[in-house]
Amino acid sequence: MDVQEIQAVVLNILAFVLLLTTLQPPLDDGTFPLQQRLLPDFHGCTFYGRDVFSLISGQVWLFWGNTGETPGSFLRLALDLLPSLSSLTACGQPRITQRRQKITLINQVLLTIIWLRKYPHVDTLSLWFDIDPSSVVRIVYKVLPELWRSFQNQISWPTLPEWRNLMGNWEEFPNVVGAIDTTPHEIYRPLIEPQRPFYSGYRHYHCMNTQLVMDNEGHIRFVQAGFLGSTHDAVSFRLMAPIGLGRNLDLPPNAKLLADKAYPDGGSLLTPVKANQMHLLNGRDRRRARRFNTLLSKRRVKIEHIFKEVKTYKAIDQIWRHPRWLMPVCVELVALLSERRVRLFKKSLGDTVKSNFSSFPKLRTRSIFIRIKLL
Repeated sequence: MDVQEIQAVVLNILAFVLLLTTLQPPLDDGTFPLQQRLLPDFHGCTFYGRDVFSLISGQVWLFWGNTGETPGSFLRLALDLLPSLSSLTACGQPRITQRRQKITLINQVLLTIIWLRKYPHVDTLSLWFDIDPSSVVRIVYKVLPELWRSFQNQISWPTLPEWRNLMGNWEEFPNVVGAIDTTPHEIYRPLIEPQRPFYSGYRHYHCMNTQLVMDNEGHIRFVQAGFLGSTHDAVSFRLMAPIGLGRNLDLPPNAKLLADKAYPDGGSLLTPVKANQMHLLNGRDRRRARRFNTLLSKRRVKIEHIFKEVKTYKAIDQIWRHPRWLMPVCVELVALLSERRVRLFKKSLGDTVKSNFSSFPKLRTRSIFIRIKLL
């Protein structure tokens, strides 16, 4: 084949290709990315960072609603974390050289607290703090473990003498020192792992469970997160036993914890009388059993109030959108923050009431205490 024949073949191929391109329909605008259709000349933007804490700290009530802290208590919380956070990089690794960051460490803690409290989308936090979405994720993953390490001592299991001192606080149950219960946290259906361990047949959705123990004064004494959704409450309690050997989770011999009917009766647990047991009782004992169940429910509802307080942090109340390995850390951290806030503001309220009473005349103090007792 000579050169002229080769040129003729190449020209025929090019002509055929041009013919195909002319026969194709025009490209639809929908085939272009939305970003190019809305902003044809957009080539990215620069993030400068924004001092959100200075902007919103003056709105005290809204600051409380979005963080669960007052500006003063949040500032103390953030200052306690500054030494540990300043020694870490954006990815949570030990820092070797100091480099200017888009937002300050105080704003990084504020971003994480708002994420826990309101659980907004990453793009929303990126808009508020004027940083890119990937930086928001890195900050959250860096600050969460440090918050957990800083407040892990807020919850501790009482010693045997401390448990004995709690006996008698509930007159109708003199040996009861607290209550135990489990709460679910909904997750998306697993796509890679088997779905059955995460599916709760009782609640009809995929979830993970958290077990919590409170004392009869309303304080959280133990929290354990990460139980699979199909795990029964009784199984969760049995799984708590081997862990308890290492954590010394023991009770006095005659101490009891209130529990619902999903837990096994006997031992250190006190559960309500079940319906199938009611049928075996005579009329008098049946009325006593119903009275017992009513009193037990009135006392055990306090742990439901604690769950309500914990789930004001929407990160664990709404459906979980992040890696599941991070969820137990968030649940335990939220419980720690809730317990810290209860103790902090109870102390503040006590000091306020004490100062108010000290300002009254001494002659009226006894009558005031008598009226409070009557109320």
